[in-house]
Amino acid sequence: MEKIKVFKGKSGLAKFLVIFGSIFTLLGLVLFTKYAIAGFNFKFPSGDWNSVMFTIQGILFIIMGGAYLKSRKYFIEWDEKELRFLLPDNKRVEAIKIDEIESVRIKLFEIELKMNTGVRTLNLENLQFEDIKKVKEKFEKIQS
Repeated sequence: MEKIKVFKGKSGLAKFLVIFGSIFTLLGLVLFTKYAIAGFNFKFPSGDWNSVMFTIQGILFIIMGGAYLKSRKYFIEWDEKELRFLLPDNKRVEAIKIDEIESVRIKLFEIELKMNTGVRTLNLENLQFEDIKKVKEKFEKIQS
């Protein structure tokens, strides 16, 4: 079974962003509470904004890392009998038996599969060039 990941990249970077963002957020919250509780020259409106900026940066890093980790789940895979995929526009994994495919129409970034149950369109915009070529070659074999 051949499997192609839709979004490729380094998962280490995403984990680093989540960890780094957590550290920044905690640092910002600790600084904010330290100055708020202790009353150390706490002039919030007039210029002690470092804690707020650390917290905002941390939250943004966590969101960026989490979004990438979530996008790693998308894939397209196939064998001789079945095509399985989970693309960004789907909520769950879909499976199509190759025997059920009546015709294939290949466009630039789309593949239309006409089956006895209806028409299914695969959107390939998020794949890299080499992966798009592999998928199109597979469907050209199915088409002939």
